[in-house]
Amino acid sequence: MNSTRTEYAPEWVFLALALVFGLSFIIVVPPFQAPDETNHFYRAYQLSEGRLLAERRGGDVGGMLPEALDRTAKTISKNIPGHPENKQEVMEITEAFKIYADEGNRSFHKFHYTVLYSPVPFVPQGAAIYAGRRLGLPVLGLVYAGRVANLLVWILLMYLAVRTAPAYKWLFVFLALMPLSLFQGMSLSADSFTNAVCFLFTALVLRTASDRENLRLNLLFLFLLSLPLTMSKHAYFPILMCLFLIPLSFFHTKKGYFASFGFIFLINLSINLWWSSKIGYLTVPYNMGFADTDAVSPERQLSYILEHPLVYAETFIRTIVRLCQSGWYTVVGKMGWLDVNMPVVYQASYVWVLAALAIFSKPGALDLRLAKKLLIFIAIFSCVLLFSTSEYLIWTPVGNQYIDGLQPRYVIPLLPLLFILLSTRAFGNIFGQHRMLELLMGAYLLFSLLLALFVIIIRYYVNID
Repeated sequence: MNSTRTEYAPEWVFLALALVFGLSFIIVVPPFQAPDETNHFYRAYQLSEGRLLAERRGGDVGGMLPEALDRTAKTISKNIPGHPENKQEVMEITEAFKIYADEGNRSFHKFHYTVLYSPVPFVPQGAAIYAGRRLGLPVLGLVYAGRVANLLVWILLMYLAVRTAPAYKWLFVFLALMPLSLFQGMSLSADSFTNAVCFLFTALVLRTASDRENLRLNLLFLFLLSLPLTMSKHAYFPILMCLFLIPLSFFHTKKGYFASFGFIFLINLSINLWWSSKIGYLTVPYNMGFADTDAVSPERQLSYILEHPLVYAETFIRTIVRLCQSGWYTVVGKMGWLDVNMPVVYQASYVWVLAALAIFSKPGALDLRLAKKLLIFIAIFSCVLLFSTSEYLIWTPVGNQYIDGLQPRYVIPLLPLLFILLSTRAFGNIFGQHRMLELLMGAYLLFSLLLALFVIIIRYYVNID
């Protein structure tokens, strides 16, 4: 079989499928059916008005927004999230397009947690909402404009990630086009930008680690990318540790090596600490559903962790083990408000395909020995620990045995690094780039996305007795 390069460039396969199915997802997924999409819409709208910081009123945080925003969300969403038996009426969406934002008629909108986000991951949808407001679009028109903008920026960044990666290109394509990944990419969620910029940063680190000639230029781009990465979600700050995958031998001196990375770390840390100091007053616990309204307390929970670090370590490990046992593969296709589920067999098979792509792909000039894989593992573990602790502080009753609020989508930015841990030169040379193999991969992706589209339509529009 011919092992020469074929015309099926992974980045072009990604671009074609992402555009077609991303736009299809926007059409068939009802508004506000991505996790916390309503709150992300409110935050994006607030930013489109030039207000960077939210307000706090007693135990609530949010902002004064046009009353029509809340009315639109309630008109469409109703009781669909978490209730697969309830379906979306197309006429409700059509009628909702008649609702326009009356800027003079405002009310206080609560949108916990998204108020803590910096403006960075809301730039695409915020800009689209601003343009839509200027054009006089109805509220629902602003929602769809924000989704389209988010999708296009997500596609651009993911395309650049696949194109930039010096190896594992098909792995990047398959990870980006997982149903859950694409679902997040086309939503109003800040996760769309966060996931894509993490993929691009990872790809550029791998490129820099195998390209000594363009070191300075690559380091400049890494620095510029690191800022939106860490400002999108603080929990992914440890991904910066992967800078140390770049060989020391690429630098003239050891001092220059550590000074370069130290500068990137210091600038990112300073900006993140500055932003945290600005939004600290907006941190409120999630007490909904608990009989004891003081069950969740970030202050008391933090004290509990500091007083019982070993107990918290057990809680963390116990939670991760339970999540893995209950469905480690659900990161592939557990969409919507965790109520749009792809077939279990399909999701498990997709993970095995990802593993095969990592194991049998050529690593090229990359040198990922045991020490560097240990570094990658520490970076992944640190990210998981940070976002788990965040959920423990804000979502979980004090001293609870498990961490509440963790969702599969949180690990999407870490997946390229996670699967690269499986790579090995011993098997990486088995597969060249064969036309038939690429055709099979393209066919599998096409089947995967068609199946996802079918599952979404059934979930939201078809009553099954």
